[in-house]
Amino acid sequence: MMVEKNRYSFFNRACVLLLPSLAIVLALWLPFGFSMGGLVEEWDLLGLFTEHGPFLMVHLDGPLPAHAIRPLMPLSFALSYLADRDSFDVWHWLTIASLLAKGGPMSYLVSRATGSRGWGVVAAALLILYPADTMQMSLRSIHINIAIALVLTGSALLVVAFETRGLFRAVVAAFAAAFLYLVSLGIYEAGLVLIALPLAVPFARYGLSRLLHLRRRELGLAAIWIASVCLYLAYAAWASHKVASYQAQVTGGGKGPLATAIAALPKLFTIGGLRALVGGWVDAWHMVATEYTSYLYLGCAAAAIAAVALVAVAMGRGRSSVMGDDDFSSWRVPLRLGLAGLVLLLAGYAPFLTSPYHIIVSQRTFLWATPGAAMAWTGLLMLVWHWARIPAVATVCLLLVLGFGAQLFQFHHYTELMQRQRAVLRDIVEAADVPAGKSVLVLDGSSQIGHSWFFVNGDMVRNALNYLYGRSLGKVEVCRSPSMEWERADQFGRKGRCIRNDAGWTFEYAPSVSGPGSPPSTVEAPRHFSKNDTVVVSVREDGVAVASTQEQSERKKELQTGDDVVARRYRGVLSARSSDRFAPMFRDEAVGASYRWSFGDWWNLDLPTRGSGWREAEWTVPNGLEQYAAAWMMNSTADVLFELAPLAGGYRVQGVFDQFASDAVRERMSLRINGKAVAMRWVSPARFEAAVPSGALISGTNRIGFVTETDDKYFGLAGRLDWFEVTPVSAATTSR
Repeated sequence: MMVEKNRYSFFNRACVLLLPSLAIVLALWLPFGFSMGGLVEEWDLLGLFTEHGPFLMVHLDGPLPAHAIRPLMPLSFALSYLADRDSFDVWHWLTIASLLAKGGPMSYLVSRATGSRGWGVVAAALLILYPADTMQMSLRSIHINIAIALVLTGSALLVVAFETRGLFRAVVAAFAAAFLYLVSLGIYEAGLVLIALPLAVPFARYGLSRLLHLRRRELGLAAIWIASVCLYLAYAAWASHKVASYQAQVTGGGKGPLATAIAALPKLFTIGGLRALVGGWVDAWHMVATEYTSYLYLGCAAAAIAAVALVAVAMGRGRSSVMGDDDFSSWRVPLRLGLAGLVLLLAGYAPFLTSPYHIIVSQRTFLWATPGAAMAWTGLLMLVWHWARIPAVATVCLLLVLGFGAQLFQFHHYTELMQRQRAVLRDIVEAADVPAGKSVLVLDGSSQIGHSWFFVNGDMVRNALNYLYGRSLGKVEVCRSPSMEWERADQFGRKGRCIRNDAGWTFEYAPSVSGPGSPPSTVEAPRHFSKNDTVVVSVREDGVAVASTQEQSERKKELQTGDDVVARRYRGVLSARSSDRFAPMFRDEAVGASYRWSFGDWWNLDLPTRGSGWREAEWTVPNGLEQYAAAWMMNSTADVLFELAPLAGGYRVQGVFDQFASDAVRERMSLRINGKAVAMRWVSPARFEAAVPSGALISGTNRIGFVTETDDKYFGLAGRLDWFEVTPVSAATTSR
């Protein structure tokens, strides 16, 4: 009877810890399935696995020596590859498991800190749905999600060790916690900042005096936890003297990491703290308000998640070992929990202060702040609960709906990116069977390749093709057509040009320019492709590769039925998959009668710019509540492709250039739409507008072009476009 009772108790606790998280994860995956695939680093790693074989650890003499202080970084990716080499399905299962492994321990930690399993469930839901970071749902973040899950699980085990009566069991739990923490640090070193996470539980329960008077046994258990940190730091110090690490390359900004962090310290609060506490929720509100065309699935899924959470809480009702203290009914526990969460939040963002680049992005920079932010919000909600229960419940429901809506939109965004990449890669593979060692030139008429989210340059395209063909190809270069822009950038982010000649192809870097405080740029030697050793694949404006119908159909049939590596990966990775199994629910899934482009509506959730002549978009981040993107013209002609279903009647174009290289650039700027000149006028120093000639716009793909001169004394740039829109004359004007 006792055994059955213990089994029931274990099952009961497991359901309380995992059921709500499982409901959230299933609801996120249900509309999209496994349609998401590799986007950035995933292709690079798969290319390396193809050339060097799968490797579980980084070796100093291996293919990724710059990541030596993250020796286990490739572990999750390599395990996914080993489990299934021909699809991304295992990558999805690992991501799902990592999210569950984040939610369960968070629920346990907060329930032990507050004496309420209900608040533990709320904290776990907030952790998974927290909208501040924009990378949790992409497969490139598997290793970070797993690292955070290991930190949380290790912290929960250390709390178990603190509360376990038997010394042997406590020591075993402490060693298990330390091992998980050590593995986490080996995957991603930012987990160092969460070293005090286990102490948040006794601090929230009993206050600071409890931490200052830890018993000898507890100090010994904590020493085991700290020993794992010391072991990792010793390894990191040794490895950092052996190689030039990735961390050293992206930190400091020329001043040194410490000086950079001190100079950026105010941004810990104005960007890190403000975004994590408030800004992410503001963005989530606007996403749910503007990106959805149907709320049917969002509402049904949110109701189902709430029902599962209530069932889990009901299963966990009853007296637990921490629920008998009178202090749990006071305001002190939630206040201390909120304070601990705030400290952990700031600590989770702090490592990125040493990198100026990471401060202006939201990818992965807020993932480590999320556990603390979830605790801080849980503490705040508990305070509201003590004073007024109905507003507290309403706020919890609102946050969960907004968080779920934001994560669902992020999932949709990444599947959309994969759909675009899949279309181009699929048609390249259908168009040509590239022999090993053969060079490839992709003429990209869709004008997407070269964006940070769309194969930064030919090297990433090569890694993707290496994986898909299962063999090492020769060099790969990408040229956007018809502009013949070569997708390799110089030190100022300007692209080169492609030149076709009798011998084959020549790729020239952008010419030398200078700028205020910068000497003339150096120009690398041109690259050459021999005509006889190059496979040329042309991709049309709509993203379909150009090939004879007969050749393409025959090759496509072989790929659909064959059993070689490329055929299996064609079916497992490149076969068309629905990115939304239900009725379309997002506004970007339909072509409208008007169009607006701003290089990114949500921080780091930007789509590739379909066009040429633009430098990579830059995010301006005044604070954690507002961010906007703009891009510099780097050629005398820059264009953007966009889809439109125009109405009968007049149209106009308006937009804003927020900076110019010189007054001459602005004065000489002109506008063209689908090759037709459009008379533009400046209604302010930055804002322009123009009437579109009748018949200039077409149903389908349109091209808008800006023509001016570039300034060789200002980095070879022209003007920086903030946004533009094409709208019917009868439509209301919009502005930032």
